[in-house]
Amino acid sequence: QELQLERAEDSHSNSSDTRPPFVLPSWIKPLLSKYQIILPSQPQLDKIAERNRRVLLADVAVTNGIFYNLNKWVPDSSNKQSNGDDEHTNTCITQAFRSVDSDDASIVISSIHLDASREEKRCAQIQRCLGQTASFSSHLPYALPLIIAGDYNCELSIGSCVSAFIKNAPDDSTSSQPKEGEEDSKSGMEEHKLRECASALRIPLTSVTPDNVKQWHSLYDDVETHVYDNCWVLKRANTGPTRMALDHDESNDNTTESNELCLKPWKLDHFVYTSNTLEAIKYWSTLEDDAESFKTGLPNERVPTDHLPLAAMFKIHPHPQLDQGPRKQLLASLEELELKQDADTRDTLVAIDKEKIDLEEKLQSQELVKVEEKPKRKKKPHPEMIQHIRQSRALKKQLKQTQSKEREQFVSGRCVLERMELQHALEMTCNEWIEKGRAK
Repeated sequence: QELQLERAEDSHSNSSDTRPPFVLPSWIKPLLSKYQIILPSQPQLDKIAERNRRVLLADVAVTNGIFYNLNKWVPDSSNKQSNGDDEHTNTCITQAFRSVDSDDASIVISSIHLDASREEKRCAQIQRCLGQTASFSSHLPYALPLIIAGDYNCELSIGSCVSAFIKNAPDDSTSSQPKEGEEDSKSGMEEHKLRECASALRIPLTSVTPDNVKQWHSLYDDVETHVYDNCWVLKRANTGPTRMALDHDESNDNTTESNELCLKPWKLDHFVYTSNTLEAIKYWSTLEDDAESFKTGLPNERVPTDHLPLAAMFKIHPHPQLDQGPRKQLLASLEELELKQDADTRDTLVAIDKEKIDLEEKLQSQELVKVEEKPKRKKKPHPEMIQHIRQSRALKKQLKQTQSKEREQFVSGRCVLERMELQHALEMTCNEWIEKGRAK
C-alpha cells in the first residue's frame, strides 16, 4: 500500500525543528479497527518530507506500508538474523508474519516502490528485499514464502535487468520470459536487452553506446548470479496494466514521422512471489476491463489516481524438500570431498615443509663461511632456497585451483533443493564455497 501521510494536528508546534509527527490520513483510520499497519520510522518519513518540501513545496510524506489483519497474522521476527540493513524505508518495507492459526504457516511480505529512472537502483532495491527475506529464514535450509508487491516502475519485459530476477520461473502463461521457440537465437535476446537498455535510459536505439550495452549486460549477469547463488525461484502474477499514460518509448524511437505522442498501457505494478511455495489463484482485473480509463488515461474524472490498484489471492504450499535419503547422501558426499581436500592440503604442506628442512640442512652443511652470531643485516636467501619458495607457491596455487575445480564439479548440475541444502550446511553460497572453500 502506497500512502501519503499528513502531519498530526498540533497547534503548539510551529517550529520547523519540532514539527508534529506524520500520521495516517483521517479517511483511512477506520480500517485500523481490524488492521494494524507497519510504517517506516519518523526519521525516515521526515527524510522524504524534506525532499518533498524542497521539490514539491509540500510538507507530506509519501511512503509504503503493510496492513495486516490482527485476527489472522502476527509479525514474527523471532528467528531474524540481522544483516546490518534491517530498517524499513520509504521504498521498501519487509516483514515476516506468522499465522495465528498455525505456527507452521509463515510468510514474508515486502512492500516496495522502486526507483523511477535507474535500472541499477531498481535491481539493488530488490536485492535488498531478498536479503532481508533471507535473514528471516536463516534458521531454515529453505526461504520462507515471499511476496514482493508494489510499484516497480518498470514492466519486467524480456531483456530488462529486473526481469532476470524471474528468469528461472517455471514456464507458463504468466511468465514475462520467452517460451521455447520464441527466442530464435542468442541474438534475439541481445535485441531484447538492447531495446530495454534504450527504454531505461530514455534514449533512441541509435543513441545507445557500446559502453551502455556493456554496463547493461554486466548488471543483467550480476542479477542472474545473485538469483542462482541464493536459490531464488521467483515468478510474476499475471496481472494486467495499471497505468495509462504517454508512450515515452515511442518518442525515443525515430521510426515514426508523427510528433504526436500516443497513450500506452503500462504494467508497472506487480506481485512477484516464490513460485515453489506460493500459487496466485485469483487477482483483480485492471485496465483491460476499464474502457474509459484505457481511452482517456489516468488519472481521470472517475479514477483520481495515476495507477489502478492491484489485489491478488495466494495459496501457500509446503516448500519442496529433499527426501531424507538423498539429503543424507548429499551431505555425506560433501563431507567426503572436504575431508579429501583437507588431507590433500595437509600432505602438500607437510611435503613442502620437509623439503624446506632438508634443503636448509644441506645448505648449512655446505656453508664455507662462518655465520656471525648477530649479522648486521639479513642475508639474501640462497638461490636454491629462492627456487624452493617459488616452487612451493606454485604448488599451493595449483592445489587451490584443482580443489576449486573439484568443488565446481561437485555443485554443477545440482537442483535448486540440493543447492539450498548445501548452502545451509556450508553457511555460504555455493559460488563462495567453490571459490575459496570453507574456513577451517
